[in-house]
Amino acid sequence: MAKRANKRSTHNPTLLLAFITADRVEDIILYRIPKLYTSLAKYYDRLESQYRDYEHDSQWIAEALLSHRARNVLDVSCGTGNHISKLAASNPELQIYAMDSSKEMIDIARRKAASQHIQYLLADFINLPFAVNSFDSAICMYWSLAGLDEELTLKLFKGLASSLSRDGIFLFDVENAEGIKENLIDAPFIDSFFFTDDEREQGKNSEIKRRKAVIRANYSRKVETDVIDWHAYYLIEEGGVSELSEDRMQLRFYSRSQLERLLSESGFETLRVSSGPFEHYQAYSPSLYFIARKK
Repeated sequence: MAKRANKRSTHNPTLLLAFITADRVEDIILYRIPKLYTSLAKYYDRLESQYRDYEHDSQWIAEALLSHRARNVLDVSCGTGNHISKLAASNPELQIYAMDSSKEMIDIARRKAASQHIQYLLADFINLPFAVNSFDSAICMYWSLAGLDEELTLKLFKGLASSLSRDGIFLFDVENAEGIKENLIDAPFIDSFFFTDDEREQGKNSEIKRRKAVIRANYSRKVETDVIDWHAYYLIEEGGVSELSEDRMQLRFYSRSQLERLLSESGFETLRVSSGPFEHYQAYSPSLYFIARKK
């Protein structure tokens, strides 16, 4: 087989960004953003870090980008910046463009990783605001596709194919439809109980220390073959006063064959599918990790 020419974007993507204001994001967004990513975003890292080895993920991402000679990367769902902060620290030559549709998440990411090599953008990843051939690579990590149905996933993939240069690579992970753990459905469980660090506020005459206890309980039920309705209940207590907050989202599980089809329809070819960073593929694993290349 003839070797492909390694054509990379030669312009600066920053000159092509169509920046969107927070109000505009709310106008065009095609899905509901859960409270976990907005009003509860300040607790996100404490709640979710138990499920993800960001260091391991970032090593896998960095190796894939290096092997494909990517000079820049677009993170279309950067969240609180756990992946990009590690990528920036270990790969100072890599230019990173980090976007999310949640202002709260972007603000946390910016505080976590303020670098001249990272540019932040508040935008909706279903409506990517970039000119064609702007990036060498893109990532979409930590099951960010779970909130999208097939139509929106296809729209995201097509937008990325347009934004990437020829031979640009796309890395992402999803929950595996063939690895759904039925024992976690219709079975309430508590997965988090912690105290926040002291939050300091200026009182009338002095600084006030405030500490909160946070508890999260989860309940999920299957509403379609590969879709569950996820409910979370947050009990937040401060100074003997408790507040109960409810959050919910429909989570979709994709199979390997579904995603390979959607990638192909969007102009990608699948290079590799595994069950985790540096792992082999196992049909019934909880997760799927994809590396795809723009045709």
